Formats: sequence, C-alpha cells, structure tokens
Amino acid sequence: MARSAIFTLLLSLAAVIAYLGYRAFLRSSEPPPQTSQAVVAPTQILGMLPEFSLDDLDGNTRSIRSWPQHALVINFWATWCAPCLREIPLLKEFQEQNADYPVQVIGIAIDNFEAVQNFAEDMNFNYPILVGESDAMNAAGAFGVEFFALPFTVFSDKRGRILGVHTGEILPEDLQKLRDVLSGLANGVTNIETARALLSTKP
Repeated sequence: MARSAIFTLLLSLAAVIAYLGYRAFLRSSEPPPQTSQAVVAPTQILGMLPEFSLDDLDGNTRSIRSWPQHALVINFWATWCAPCLREIPLLKEFQEQNADYPVQVIGIAIDNFEAVQNFAEDMNFNYPILVGESDAMNAAGAFGVEFFALPFTVFSDKRGRILGVHTGEILPEDLQKLRDVLSGLANGVTNIETARALLSTKP
C-alpha cells in the first residue's frame, strides 16, 4: 500500500514538472513584439561593401556593386516573413521620395524564386529584387555579422562604406535618420565615424 502511494506521488510530481516545463517552452516560443531595433554599429562587420552576385526577377545575375555612387539600403526579406512584408510599402515610399537622390533600395529575398516572382507580380516593386535561398543567406553572412532572423537591413554610403546593420522591422524614423546621416555625409558636415555612431542610436 505504501509503495502504491509513493508511486502515485512520484507520478504526480513528474506530471507537475512536465507541465511546468511545457509552459516554459511555450513562453520561450512566443515571438517578440514587433518593434524597431537600433542599428548595430559595424564594429565587427566589414568596412566596405562585400562583393556578391544574385539573380534578379528576370533571371539576370546582378552584382551588389551594380549601383556605383549610390548609397544602398539592402533589405533581406522573405515572402513568409510578416514584418518583412510590412516593411515593403515603406521601402517603396522611401525609394520614390528619394528618386532624385543617389540612394538605392535593394531587396534580397531569402526565398524560393517562383514564390518571389509570384509575390512581386502583385507588389509592383519600384526597386530591384535579387533572389536566392542558401546563396542569399551566404550574401547576408558576407557582411560579417551573425544572421539570426529576418528582416535584416544593411546601410551603406555612396562610396560603398557600410554604415550599419539594422535587425528587425524598419520604421519611418529609421529611414529618416538614414536620410539625415547621408545628407550630412554628402555636405561634409558628418564624417564616417560620426555617421555610424548616429545610426547606432535609436531615433
């Protein structure tokens, strides 16, 4: 009888431990709130834009250096990434508003080529889209930062110097700060170290 009671008690304790572990797992699996994160200053990333090439939506191979004398907003995204899709209208608006300024948004889809093509038909991008799966992930890694999750955006100036890396969803104030920093660089008011420091702080 005593053995039966002990056995029942042990089963109950095991059930409680399993339940608590399950609850902890659920909490750790919940996605973080969608908030903008500060740009990471490039202390460990490459100082200059790396060289890599990917196919565009027409199947033509394009180098990331195909836009010389342009500041770049290189946005890594995917069709299955909800915050990535929320960024796209904002990036399109930024590209349109800065059509006369030497800045170019480039989308790099870490995704299936056909899925991106189908998505692009409805999205009507006004900036180039490069596509790859493992190749696009390798391209993200070429910037020298650990690639955790999408979206992931790299900023560079028109001389190809990397200004910073933004992890998480881009917000309007992030792009406004970038525009101000690029303007400061162009006018000689801001040097590269100050530009990187400004971008590494929250708006």
